[in-house]
Amino acid sequence: MTTLKARRRVGTGKGAGRRIRDRGMVPAVLYGNGGEAVNLALEPKAAKAILTSGRGINSVFTLEVDGGETVPMARIINFQKHPVRRTLVHCDIQRLDPTKIRLFKVPVQLTGESPAVKIGCKLTFSTRIVRVNCLPSDCPETFEVNIDGLDPGDIIRIEELEVPETLELLYRDNAPIVSVTATAIVYEEDIEDEAEGEEGAEGEGAEGEGAEGEGASDGSGK
Repeated sequence: MTTLKARRRVGTGKGAGRRIRDRGMVPAVLYGNGGEAVNLALEPKAAKAILTSGRGINSVFTLEVDGGETVPMARIINFQKHPVRRTLVHCDIQRLDPTKIRLFKVPVQLTGESPAVKIGCKLTFSTRIVRVNCLPSDCPETFEVNIDGLDPGDIIRIEELEVPETLELLYRDNAPIVSVTATAIVYEEDIEDEAEGEEGAEGEGAEGEGAEGEGASDGSGK
């Protein structure tokens, strides 16, 4: 399990947080699981490494507080970024009980490629995050959904996810995850193709009738 190191900090409020950021650190608060709230300062690179890992905000780690407690299992439950620079400006860290079920938000990852999309159909990705209740150790990194072979009108729903028995989904079973619909352009092309096919068939029929007519007139002339 990854270890995140932190320092205790003194002071609360915007002013104290600004001073921490001026020193190149990220202000944070540790709370939960019956423990007291503790103000912390994090190394930005270490915090970012956890949030950008495969599990992202669902990453579980050990928190070591310099001169304070060691939390065997914790997670960053919330964070804020600067609106322009996109750097971390604050983190909320939650203590976790490994035997207690918690709410996690698991991202959905699409794999493959729908042939219908290649011809101009619209792919709608309706559910990008799936909420689940589970133990911290049972939380999956992602839910993978394969869209190979999706045709216009096809829908993949929550009930089609491969979910272990240790997870409880907090969605109705028929909630859509991803769907494919034909656009007006695709419909027009289909109509044009059908029309061309019918015209071609009629033309061939007319030629056949003309040939029969010519044969009949030749026979009568003789």
